[in-house]
Amino acid sequence: MNLIRPLLFLCALFCSGASSAADYGIEVERAEVVKRQQNYVLNADINYRFSPKALDALQNGVPLTVTVRVKLYRYRKYVWNKTIVSRRIRFRLSYHALPRRFRVVSESLGQQQNFAELGNALVAMGQIRDVPLLSAAEISAEDSYIAQMKVSLDIEALPLPLRSVAYVIPQWYISSGWYKWRLEE
Repeated sequence: MNLIRPLLFLCALFCSGASSAADYGIEVERAEVVKRQQNYVLNADINYRFSPKALDALQNGVPLTVTVRVKLYRYRKYVWNKTIVSRRIRFRLSYHALPRRFRVVSESLGQQQNFAELGNALVAMGQIRDVPLLSAAEISAEDSYIAQMKVSLDIEALPLPLRSVAYVIPQWYISSGWYKWRLEE
């Protein structure tokens, strides 16, 4: 009898966390690497749904950094696939209370945009267009290529006092799975 109460408490704790996990996350809806002139470029659509903890921190002035990892492999039948491209694209989303604006900054792409509403900022951050990955000369028509992409909230980019708390709270672990596709000529 003494063991049943703690087990019920743990079950209630885990069950309540599992139901709220579906309310937030990152989903790669579409991604492609296409040839544009003499380069291959990345296009992707990403859906961001931040957790209540992350949104609360954002509204209180804590910038959220998202990392988009893109890898392109040359498929090899009998040995490990060879990495052709491994690139990180970082977006920093911040809220500025005085002008009541959300700012999306991508230092790696050299872009900065301001938005009046969070939804518009998330849509803009989720539309990646014509990001150069590699030269067309690096791709051989005889080989097969596999691309993959993963998007995640970067806990390491949080301010130090919040970072130590974020490591133990599941609502801060926001990530997509690996989205994989074949490179088409």
